[in-house]
Amino acid sequence: MGRNAGFLTAASALAKKYEDDGPHLIYVPERAFDKDKFVEDVNEVYKKYGRCIIAVSEGIVDSKGNPIISSLIENSEVDAHGNVQLSGTGALGDALGKVIKDKLKIKRVRSDTFGYLQRSFLGCISEVDQHEAREVGERAAQYAIWNNVDGSVAIRRTGDYSVEYFLTDLKNVAKETKSMPDSFLNAAGNYVTSDFIQYARPLIGRLPDYERLQCPIVPKR
Repeated sequence: MGRNAGFLTAASALAKKYEDDGPHLIYVPERAFDKDKFVEDVNEVYKKYGRCIIAVSEGIVDSKGNPIISSLIENSEVDAHGNVQLSGTGALGDALGKVIKDKLKIKRVRSDTFGYLQRSFLGCISEVDQHEAREVGERAAQYAIWNNVDGSVAIRRTGDYSVEYFLTDLKNVAKETKSMPDSFLNAAGNYVTSDFIQYARPLIGRLPDYERLQCPIVPKR
């Protein structure tokens, strides 16, 4: 997900525990995507680790602001509003996988497109998000019932980590997109910075714990 903003895709970095864990590369709409540089990035990681896990926002664009999927797929689909159909069908992942196969001759390349999974998966929920969502709903009901006012309940961050809730006009939020600031992305445009990690970590809550199994390597028979 992420037609115009890469926050959700970038949050994949928070699951990284060990140095060689994925995602090794992250691409978001806030930075122009260059196919040749992408291939170089993948090749460098693959040579280092023998694998490369990549997180990509569906809305990545080129230096002119055109969706990358338009340049990779002929006659790409558009919706009723004329917007280019991005990764809902898995086409973007498949197209980027083909680029890797063709350019780097890596035979095994797999792409997975998260759609409803990340909208509805109950196995991993942010306690912070769950609490704030309920709080927003309660305040919206209070404004509507007690004060008879219109608007949208918004959240303003006041510390690390504390927030306040307030009512704002719909015109301040409707059709608006909050983009990732430049300080959240590295100079190469293929990963996030510590500034983003510090910003996002309080919003995520507790992540599942996992460990690695280490076994001695034995000769193949």
